[in-house]
Formats: sequence, structure tokens, C-alpha cells
Amino acid sequence: MNKNVFLNEIVFGWIKRDFERMISEIPVRPGEAGNINFFLALNVLASMESLGGFLLGRDRGFEGNVREYINKCFLKPEEYKIEILKNIYRNGLAHEFFPRGAVSRAGEHPAIFVDNKIGVVLDAETLVNDFLGSLEKFRSELDEEKYNSRMQELKQSTRRFLSAHEEVIDNLPKKTTTTSINTSTSSVSRASGSPLAISTPPPPEE
Repeated sequence: MNKNVFLNEIVFGWIKRDFERMISEIPVRPGEAGNINFFLALNVLASMESLGGFLLGRDRGFEGNVREYINKCFLKPEEYKIEILKNIYRNGLAHEFFPRGAVSRAGEHPAIFVDNKIGVVLDAETLVNDFLGSLEKFRSELDEEKYNSRMQELKQSTRRFLSAHEEVIDNLPKKTTTTSINTSTSSVSRASGSPLAISTPPPPEE
């Protein structure tokens, strides 16, 4: 997969459109279950961690990748303190499903602030909007050589994981997907417009 395909299909296709659909089809409903505050915050943080690795040319972990992404692509990077994003939000959400601070969907700056009653707050709507607004800058900042380096690293990682679990994978139930199934995976690449609507990065090259 070359850089242009990656940008057009993955970044501006799957990633951007998924977030746009989430925030448009699940409007803000303060105080209600299903307000997707936690899901929005965690998914943006995960997306920045992934894309930041491409800016660096290799994986530098959450802190390194996200710091690079925010500093290069966000209009107001000073609003996003990496220590808060990592230790209070990403780790809490990823490992416990509960952040160590509050998450709102007010859509106002600053993105991270302290509420006198409830403590530190991350506004997920603001984070999403800032992330979506940063994608054009990501496009312009993405270096071909660093993109290729990180993609090769990902392919090697995929090969290692698939090989390590080959026996378990071979014993999984077998089936053939149909046109009614929409799947996102990490092992199959289909061109846009595929009747299977499968969204994936490329398989490791031989």
C-alpha cells in the first residue's frame, strides 16, 4: 500500500468518516447513557498514537507518537498535555474502561481543564474536532521515507503475531464472508469499492 492509498482510503476514508459518523449520528445528550464520551476519547487517542508513528517513521510508544502528532498537526498543541492524556485518560480508558478524570462533550476550548467540583476534564467533542481538523496537516507532514519505514515495521509486527498464534488461528471456524458483511481487520487488503466492503491494511509482503 503506497502513501497516497493509505491517506485517501485509511486516513480520509475509514478513520475520518468513522469519527464524522459517530459525532453526527450520536448527537450530544448530556447526562444520558450512550453519549459515547469515553469511546470518542479513547478512539481519538488510539488514532493519534497510530498516525504519530508514521510521522516518526517508527513506533515510539503512546507518549512519543502522540506528542509528535499533536505538536506537528494540532492548531493548539499547548492545550493537550501529554502526561494528562497518557496517564489519566489513555491508560484509564484502555485498561479499566474508566478514566482517572471526567470526560465531557461540550465542544468548547480549552480541551483539558479543571472543574472546581469534579476535577480534571477532557472534552471529547473538542478533541475529535481538533483531530479531524488536523488531518490535512498530517497529510502535508507525512514523509514518504518515514511512511515506508513505519509500514514495514507494522508488516513485520503483523507477521510475528500471526506466526505466534498460527495454531489457534488454524483451528478457528471457517466461513466465507458475504456481501452483507462489513468487516475491518488487519490481515486482508481490498481495493475501495470491494463488494465485501472489507477495510484493511495490506498483508505482509513476501
